[in-house]
Amino acid sequence: MAVATYILFVLGCLGATDIALYHSFSHGIRQHPDSRAELIVHSLRGPTYAMLFVVIPNFVMQGAFFWCLLLLFVVDVLISIVDFALERESRRLLGGLPSGEYVLHIMLAMLFGALVTAVCLEAGAWRSLPSRFYYQPADVPALLRGVLVVMAVLVLISGIQDAMAAWRLYNIPERATLLTEKDQRLQSRGR
Repeated sequence: MAVATYILFVLGCLGATDIALYHSFSHGIRQHPDSRAELIVHSLRGPTYAMLFVVIPNFVMQGAFFWCLLLLFVVDVLISIVDFALERESRRLLGGLPSGEYVLHIMLAMLFGALVTAVCLEAGAWRSLPSRFYYQPADVPALLRGVLVVMAVLVLISGIQDAMAAWRLYNIPERATLLTEKDQRLQSRGR
């Protein structure tokens, strides 16, 4: 799955840019209680992409294993839909979702569609073969496969950090809730 591997590499680079630039540097969502739900969703993406970074460039997935790969794609689509639905409220008090991040998400979604298409075109015949899962590297440089393994570890760590941040922020009231309570107190005082 050479084409799928190259697409996955570009997806990983853009995803890392999203995490570093927008989630960490620009908004620091791991520090904001209003971003708890978004962090939980992001924590699910870590293991999802870790599996993709390891499996696609290195393994043949025939029969039921091919269908499991497609199921993993469906899970990622559901994660993305929930993430998109949560982001507006999660980032409201942080200035909203930056235009650059929105554009980056569009690019990531398009590349994800290209990844699924490449997997189906390159490995679609595997779906009807007897179920087997075995090591057979894609026809790509070993360095690229190694980089994707490093990306797998990093995205898994990022997912764990998101889960830990969501857990840490669990008992801290959301700023939006605090602001609403303050508005109610001011209104009850006639201000």
